[in-house]
Amino acid sequence: MIINNKLDNTFGLVGTVLGYIILLFGIYVCFYSWIGFTTIVVGAFLAFSYTSSKLDIEKKRIKYSSNLFGFISVGYWTNVKPEMNMIVRDCANNNKDSLGSNNNAKSLKNDFRIYLVNENQQDILAIKKFNDKLIAENEIIELKQKFELKNQKNQVLS
Repeated sequence: MIINNKLDNTFGLVGTVLGYIILLFGIYVCFYSWIGFTTIVVGAFLAFSYTSSKLDIEKKRIKYSSNLFGFISVGYWTNVKPEMNMIVRDCANNNKDSLGSNNNAKSLKNDFRIYLVNENQQDILAIKKFNDKLIAENEIIELKQKFELKNQKNQVLS
């Protein structure tokens, strides 16, 4: 059984919105010129590309991949060994948004991710993304059981 977890858009929110705009512009232009098809390809690439992780529970491996155009998966498989561990990291993004006035709106996005780490606690790859730390900690217990990792203490790092 393979579980697919979407992590992020490859080009972020701005790139995705820009991709949709370019895609729509390309559809309009292709009625008048052949260059519109090239514009459609560029727009689809920007709009639909994302990163993900795929968990293969039966073979005990995890694949971190970039999904080009949303369906061409490019990445590598990592075998999960019993001495590896999984940890939760707080990956909150502190963004200052300038709204064209003297007041700056500061937005804080909650982002907790489960990472596979080696014996030395070095990150290997991101596995899953959550908005709530408690849900991430509960999921890490289930994943450790599924991958038959040593019963190690759960860690939350920022």
